[in-house]
Amino acid sequence: MPSSATPSRRLTESRSLSVLVLPQFFCLSFLALAVPSAFAQPPPAVGATIERVVAVVDGRPLLLSDVNDLARVRRLADDAALEAAIDERLMYQEAARLTQTEVQGDEEERALNAVLERKPSLAAEVGEAGLRRILKRQITILKYVEFRFRPQLRVSDQQVRAAFESDPSAGESFEAEKEKIRERLERRALDERVEAWVRELRGRADVRYVGRDAPAAGP
Repeated sequence: MPSSATPSRRLTESRSLSVLVLPQFFCLSFLALAVPSAFAQPPPAVGATIERVVAVVDGRPLLLSDVNDLARVRRLADDAALEAAIDERLMYQEAARLTQTEVQGDEEERALNAVLERKPSLAAEVGEAGLRRILKRQITILKYVEFRFRPQLRVSDQQVRAAFESDPSAGESFEAEKEKIRERLERRALDERVEAWVRELRGRADVRYVGRDAPAAGP
């Protein structure tokens, strides 16, 4: 039976596929999450994980070790990490079907080097194999978003002008500010498309929690 939980609450944390994946969802600085924010939750303690299944997503088990790895990378609390891992699993399943989303070896290597350069401690906290799995999933999802949703974005000059005129901090020169405003509006529109996509995926998925109740549905 599909889970009734909605992802709107989770996406403020999980959608930042900026990655490590996924806080300001798909802006192309997707490696930015390698540096935890000031408001991030402490990651799970590093140590031996007693492996177990924490959820079954469309018939496939989601392991505690995978959730813990994502929690350490994204600096998420336990519940948020589980929901983020489920969302990521659903997005990856869909994204990996397209040949356009195939991850090349050099892409994964560059991403890994960038992440470890920003936060070397992840090598010990998560390990190279775990980081590579996360990066492969996230790059695949990012490519899917860019391929499927980016071409649909249309921000008109009128929308840019209206945003400029309604923002008291925008400055005095529209010409100097308009491209930054257009980029911000496009990023917001892309976030909204991705949020709608995740809601759609959740709505048709069969998500079963193991050893805990499903989260309450959002408003």
